[in-house]
Amino acid sequence: MTLTWGDSSVSSSNVRNIESLEAFQAGLIRLSSDWEQAIQEVRMMVHRAEEYFSSDRPAYWRRQTQLAERELTQAKDDLVVKRSAPRAEDRPAATEAVKRVKLAEARLRLCEAKKRAAKKWSLEVKQQCDDLLGPIADVAEHCEVLLPSAAAELRQLIEQLKLYADKSDT
Repeated sequence: MTLTWGDSSVSSSNVRNIESLEAFQAGLIRLSSDWEQAIQEVRMMVHRAEEYFSSDRPAYWRRQTQLAERELTQAKDDLVVKRSAPRAEDRPAATEAVKRVKLAEARLRLCEAKKRAAKKWSLEVKQQCDDLLGPIADVAEHCEVLLPSAAAELRQLIEQLKLYADKSDT
């Protein structure tokens, strides 16, 4: 009896347990599905990380910088008002106003530094995410195409083996 597979033929077979091949084929299908799900989760995490670093953080520090600029403007305006009395003896002490201006300036410098750092991190994280998504696409191809194809090919082989086994028994 000759078993044919593709364009080849095999004159004898040493397969002892077709059920184990069927279990292996089912395992390939489960593996493909499990990996596909895991890859989707990894992709979502990568996209969330990229979104956080490329949009959320820069937007947050832009907003904080705007608030710090307003705070500094307000502090400077308050200081000008305190120092605007025509006579020196009529002017209230401006110590707290000066302190507020210095604190607002420090906060603005901090926000601007964080905004620059957020932009730098945005570019770095985007590059790292892009570098990671390439190999993930390769694994995804295995899950979506190659493993199912191998499982289908194995299914055809199993069917051929069953026919061969049935003919050998008769």
